[in-house]
Amino acid sequence: IFFIKKQNASKNDGYNLINYYTAIGGCMFKKYLLAISLLALSSGTTLAANPIAKLKITGRIKPPTCTINNEEQEATIIYNFDITPGLFPEKGDLKLAGQSKNIVISCDSSTYLAFVATDNRLGTQSQESEAFFGLGHYQFKNKDDGKNAETKVGYYTINISNATVKKEDGSKFEKAYIKSNNATTSVPNTLIHKQSEYGWALPGKTSVAGKSFAADFEVKPVINSQMKKIEGEAELDGLATLTFQFGI
Repeated sequence: IFFIKKQNASKNDGYNLINYYTAIGGCMFKKYLLAISLLALSSGTTLAANPIAKLKITGRIKPPTCTINNEEQEATIIYNFDITPGLFPEKGDLKLAGQSKNIVISCDSSTYLAFVATDNRLGTQSQESEAFFGLGHYQFKNKDDGKNAETKVGYYTINISNATVKKEDGSKFEKAYIKSNNATTSVPNTLIHKQSEYGWALPGKTSVAGKSFAADFEVKPVINSQMKKIEGEAELDGLATLTFQFGI
């Protein structure tokens, strides 16, 4: 703020002072309008936008879909043994020759594969062992007192061998090994124990991934020596479930 003091002012000094301030004010007003115009011009100028790229990640986490021997996700592999009482040895149980079936599990994407065996006739094996699966009961009438009685038919073992894995569609099956949670290293073949986990692996104990897995499953029944004394017909009623699971 400026204060202007004029000495020896006349009667026209008031009019002149008004004109003086009017002149200064007009000049300042014009400068003010010029500043507003420049500000408006600068604010209306649009700068070029920087280019941007967005990265979008999609996908799904889902277990593979697998088939067993080119069937659905559940298949029944039948081992049939027909025997006669005349085959029994003079003493002891009857040990039958084994039957082997090749099982192939094919999946639509690469995965690790393992399985657990469950004995659906648990408690009917004639001898106790984690590797013995039950063959069911045989019911009969006791010749001495005529009362109903039953005996255990026997047991069977399951041996897995000749494991192979196909890593990609169109590739060949490659030799693999079997690992389990009750062994320190993988092996070419082994007896399957109930409720133990088995999987396809490399030498050592490293799981191997693939799209198809194959192995031979051999069943060997042992018939209770008590069965050679039966009258009529008895059935071998063994049933085991292999539950396959994915991942390590």
